[in-house]
Amino acid sequence: MVGAGLALLQYGIENVGRQAIPVVAVAGALAAAGLLLLAFAWHARRVAAPAIDLSLLRQRSFGIATLAGGLSRIGMNGVPYLLPLMLQIGFGMSPASSGSLTFCSSLSGLLIRPVAVPLLRRLGFRRVLFWASALCSAAIAGFALLQPDTPPLLIAGYAALYGFVRAIQFMGSNTLAYADTPSERLSRATSLGGVLQQLTVSLGVSAGATLLSLTTVEGEALTPARFHAVFLLLAVIPLLALPGFHRLRPEDGTEVSGHRHRSRGVEESGPLP
Repeated sequence: MVGAGLALLQYGIENVGRQAIPVVAVAGALAAAGLLLLAFAWHARRVAAPAIDLSLLRQRSFGIATLAGGLSRIGMNGVPYLLPLMLQIGFGMSPASSGSLTFCSSLSGLLIRPVAVPLLRRLGFRRVLFWASALCSAAIAGFALLQPDTPPLLIAGYAALYGFVRAIQFMGSNTLAYADTPSERLSRATSLGGVLQQLTVSLGVSAGATLLSLTTVEGEALTPARFHAVFLLLAVIPLLALPGFHRLRPEDGTEVSGHRHRSRGVEESGPLP
């Protein structure tokens, strides 16, 4: 039920706004996906050992890291799909030139560990994930400022900056997901977390493709302005995760981050800095 539901969900999302299949078929796929996933949720509450333990989502750290973190990842995972398309189709670059520039976003992620560890220790998961998601949204929107005459070195530098911020969010949410999970439930948590992480990759690409299709009239050329509009729309998705990260408490994940808040009452009731 889970596999079929997720497959139909992705199939339906990918075909929204496209003419490849009838609108009725798209609506039917999305409706069937919803019914299958709801049926599994009903089934999982009535068996001792479901294939995917949805009760883990009630654990605050795991639930926020996977659901709010998943929303952020959907927006961020749309960029590796859209950026090469914009550089090649919108800017007229060759695949080799486009790949050499977008590669920088992955390369900068290798530098994250020396920075993320002291950052988590000083600020804690709540602040790091909140502001990382907000910065990721701003970074995604920033791609709308790139133009065909933008120097390649500037594009490479901005892609590297985006990859660095994205890596902070990825590492923080992935670490928090298992920080407070009891050892006897870790195997189930990794199963559910792995499914949701892979789903966000495919949904991110689907979201980018769907938005590009919806903002482009059939037969119209894909100009840089079309890609800019999609980047701005895609940047909204990480913002939807901010209320979730705001629900984290200063003590969440402290056994892993090493963060020690000054005063629990002040930190929990005070605003984010």
